[in-house]
Amino acid sequence: MDKIKVFDTTLRDGAQTPEIGMNFSDRLYIAKALADTGVDVVEIGFAANDADFGYMRDLARYIGSGNSRNRTVPVVCSLARVVPEDVELAYRSIELADPAKRRIHLFIGTSEELMSYSHGKREESILEMVSRNVERARTLVGREGSVEYSSEDSMRTDVDFLIKTIQRAVDAGADVINVPDTTGFAKPDRYYDVIRQIRNSVGDGVTYSAHIHNDSGNAVATTLKGIEAGVRQVEGCVLQLGERTGNADWMTVVNDLNIFGEYDVRHMDSTRFYNLAKLVAAITNQTIPLTHPVVGRAAFTESSGIHVKGVLRNYSTYFVTPPASVGRTMDIVLGQTSGTNTVAHFLKAHDYECAGDLSEMTSAVKRYSIDVGDSLTGTEARLLAEHYIRGRSLERRIHMKDYRVVSSMNDGPFAKVVLDVDGTERTGEGSGKGPVDSFMNAVEEALGIKAELHHWDEKAVYRGKGAPGYEFLDNMKFGEEELAALGTNGESSGQSAVARSMIELLYERGIYHGRGSARGIDRATYDAIINGFDAVYRLNSL
Repeated sequence: MDKIKVFDTTLRDGAQTPEIGMNFSDRLYIAKALADTGVDVVEIGFAANDADFGYMRDLARYIGSGNSRNRTVPVVCSLARVVPEDVELAYRSIELADPAKRRIHLFIGTSEELMSYSHGKREESILEMVSRNVERARTLVGREGSVEYSSEDSMRTDVDFLIKTIQRAVDAGADVINVPDTTGFAKPDRYYDVIRQIRNSVGDGVTYSAHIHNDSGNAVATTLKGIEAGVRQVEGCVLQLGERTGNADWMTVVNDLNIFGEYDVRHMDSTRFYNLAKLVAAITNQTIPLTHPVVGRAAFTESSGIHVKGVLRNYSTYFVTPPASVGRTMDIVLGQTSGTNTVAHFLKAHDYECAGDLSEMTSAVKRYSIDVGDSLTGTEARLLAEHYIRGRSLERRIHMKDYRVVSSMNDGPFAKVVLDVDGTERTGEGSGKGPVDSFMNAVEEALGIKAELHHWDEKAVYRGKGAPGYEFLDNMKFGEEELAALGTNGESSGQSAVARSMIELLYERGIYHGRGSARGIDRATYDAIINGFDAVYRLNSL
């Protein structure tokens, strides 16, 4: 099978994503993770951008040298326009990498749109610039290094002129030819046809590469079609980062190739994909899409009774990708579509006897899921199981009667709580690094137990007329019965904000979830913490 190389541009094109930023340490973490995953080429930046150049030399040295401690040593690539100054800067940015690990990637726009409205150069000038600067790049990296050339906006470029630019680049020493769909709107079949035309004219003495943007949502499909046509390097970003709607997500491409089994991507350690995605998401402060094909939280999760019955017998009933192959595990969660099979699986996995009728607990699971607008956490499911299987009360044991959290410039945050625990009032005080830390310490003092706030997630949810995303309501007419059914959301002309918080407490090696909902984000988190401690009390019989 032909080997397909992976070219990651998260640190270059991905860094151009609106609303994100990466400092040097961020980029180094990502670069090392890419090397450990087995990526063949890492594009570390655009050297003509002085904000990039300063850290690119260090990145090249840390990941492009055989002295690195990473699992693999990728080729280190620097982007450059086809102008002498860029080419020189590109080489300087990667010269600390080993000679065989240096690549200069040159580009120029060749479509009528880019010639007319971007750089202003015309055909003959472009051909001369390509020849002269690709030749200079080859001289700088020598025979050991590599030179990649891209005709930007290839798919809107006249095909005859596109082939001329590529031939000039090959004649001048380019050994990788990238054919980018810069606007992302080429149909996959047309991309296939263009690659075939280029190969028929230029030949197969070079590696062809696909750099596809996702504006039409076809980036992965177009990339796969390019591979069918002869592309042997795929370019993209982790989590589909990049300009506008981003680049092809190469993790999805690699996973598809693994499943289809027609091309060789065995050098990629796909079991690291999930951790790589989590790292990039944390650094860019972006949430991994819930339904991402490979690393989304729902990708290997089932709740519906019919599906669960199948996957419990054999995961391949609905999961084509083996979860472990991309660093995941199959997860069965309880929610509003769960049936008795799903509930029985949960009970068995948590050592509950479940020989009797489970319809009552199944109905309770569905109602609870609808009420909270989410699948049940493991803690919530256990609390229901304690009631319906073991007969314990569903009543809470801990209620918050009062609290106060204050901060000052001199003394820092301070918290005081008043709790009702099984009918007895308890108070606690605490200080810490922040208001949540102070509140945690106060609750621990009141309860006399220690727990660690393992994780928390909080967000504000806006609903109703006037709220973001609800603008269309302003032009809709509601009848009296509809307004009554909608309640205040239908009647109010203002927006309604609800804060939601989810926390995880670590108590004696067990994880306990707490959920909070309030008008203020702080109060929602405090309620979630109290609910988490309430679960600790109820599930441990404290």
